[in-house]
Amino acid sequence: MTVTLDGNIIDSETLFHTAFREASGIEWYGGNLDALFDLMVGVVSGPIDIIWTDAARSRTAIGERFDRLLTVIFDAIAYRGDGSINLRLES
Repeated sequence: MTVTLDGNIIDSETLFHTAFREASGIEWYGGNLDALFDLMVGVVSGPIDIIWTDAARSRTAIGERFDRLLTVIFDAIAYRGDGSINLRLES
């Protein structure tokens, strides 16, 4: 699964979760941080490639919740521990 997040568009946590729902094809995805972790570690098999272009714009728009999103992604990367989740932030 590849998730491409455009920082010119992703300016809220809600839009972030919408992008993940659409990329995964999992309609029942809960759209919150717990659901994000569960999706990445137990629902979708790897590889999961997350490419966030213009991430600095998203960071400014989303604020501290941007850091929480990244923390959950990093936690999922560590939990899986097999290199099947890749995150690329581009400014």
